[in-house]
Amino acid sequence: MKIRLAKDEDYVAIARLFRQTIRNVNSKDYTEEQIRAWLSRINTNRFRNSADKCKRWVAVEDDKVVGFCDHGLNGEFWGLYIHKDYIGKGVGSRLIKTAEDSLKKLGFKECSLKATITAKEFYKKQGYKVVKKGLHNVNDKKLEIFVMTKILS
Repeated sequence: MKIRLAKDEDYVAIARLFRQTIRNVNSKDYTEEQIRAWLSRINTNRFRNSADKCKRWVAVEDDKVVGFCDHGLNGEFWGLYIHKDYIGKGVGSRLIKTAEDSLKKLGFKECSLKATITAKEFYKKQGYKVVKKGLHNVNDKKLEIFVMTKILS
């Protein structure tokens, strides 16, 4: 598996992976209505149009995008999505380490993120601590999330 910066031609696969992960992984923790609202706001252009506001990486195996992560230029980790068949195989850990190293190079001492119910335990294992529980508005639905932070050493 190789991790590299995302390219313009990756955005179709990134959007597809995002939708598949929400449907197949996050759906165990959120209602069908919440999932539909979440999915309705994501498409290839949304990823393409945000590319200049973040750093984004993909994990690629056999020319297939099996995961991606990104962080804003403000020190906030935006997201981590892994193909359901690659969860538990170290893809997420490698991607988040790549993003954290990038944030350190940009001078950030701390990273914050908004974790889903599904991802909270993964982030805890990566050294993140829950600061507060919250709600994230997606269209007209509210999704339970956890604001988490980590000191980057």
